[in-house]
Amino acid sequence: MSGRRRERGPWPHLRETTLTAALESDGKVLDAGQRATVQLLTGRRITRGVYLHGGVGRGKTWLGAEFFNALEVPKLRLHMHALLGQVNQVVASAQAGQPIGIDHAVARIVGDARLVFIDEFHVHDVGDAMLLRRVLPGLLSLDAGLLLTSNYPTDGLLPDPLFHHAMVPVIEMIQSSLTEWQIPNGVDYRPLNASSGRGAGFASVSWTVAGSPGPTAAGTSARVPVGFSGTRQLEVAAADPEAGELEATFGQLCGTPVSVQDFLGLTRTYSRWRLLSVPCPEEIDVQAFQRFAFLVDVLVDADLRLDVEAPLPLRDWARAAPLPRDADRFLSRLSLLGRGRTATT
Repeated sequence: MSGRRRERGPWPHLRETTLTAALESDGKVLDAGQRATVQLLTGRRITRGVYLHGGVGRGKTWLGAEFFNALEVPKLRLHMHALLGQVNQVVASAQAGQPIGIDHAVARIVGDARLVFIDEFHVHDVGDAMLLRRVLPGLLSLDAGLLLTSNYPTDGLLPDPLFHHAMVPVIEMIQSSLTEWQIPNGVDYRPLNASSGRGAGFASVSWTVAGSPGPTAAGTSARVPVGFSGTRQLEVAAADPEAGELEATFGQLCGTPVSVQDFLGLTRTYSRWRLLSVPCPEEIDVQAFQRFAFLVDVLVDADLRLDVEAPLPLRDWARAAPLPRDADRFLSRLSLLGRGRTATT
């Protein structure tokens, strides 16, 4: 674990006893690493903000969310991709002849928030890195504390050696402005939480073993608008906007150039998703697997239901072949499937 002292700044104060009580209110018991993190978040050593990282299932989002929820101040919580999407949308919606800068877009999004909590801070796309080089200074210029959670230490962001240099300015800004803190390795609590039976939304998902695609997977029967302007059309198997239900094959959602922002846009209309004909991992290329991971990220963050049809049970599917980067985080999030049901058709 590491921490660096800063001069007093905008980080909002919360009593340690208040945060501990919130975290342990449903019978959970903090381990040593989590208690140390609580002491950091509620201590006086933090001034500007915290970059909180650690292994999958160590409670980064949980700790950050409870800290966020317990604060009685104006505040804003966003998934990192949602933040970038909102920045792009604000800039794109500016009136012709009256362009708006990234810093002004960030200020408009943050408003009067005293704390900005950005969850799942991870970067695998050089375009996101370049945008963050402009977004992060805007965030740091505001009178608001900044809490980032990630599976990666700062030096591990955008690990691809071909593109890592594009992320270095962002890394240096984080290291010089925020306190970087690692939760020590330990138990992955997600499988334990998954077996607790709590939750609706994503926690009520199902993973169904299906030997062959269902009838609606055989051909496209609907198109849904995607993108900021809604002028692009995405082919899916079925869509019912009034019921909030979307059904698509893996190829339609993950095998074509669908972006995180497209997924985010669709969540505003569809609250229940069904993903058909998910191949075995060895049949999925890197780009399609990354889109699958992004889709799960978006639906977990929005707490929306996802029902999956695949040729193998989840446990066997996850061990079918070597998986690409970020697979541990992805599989940890999929462990929430344990709260739902696994069936065979």
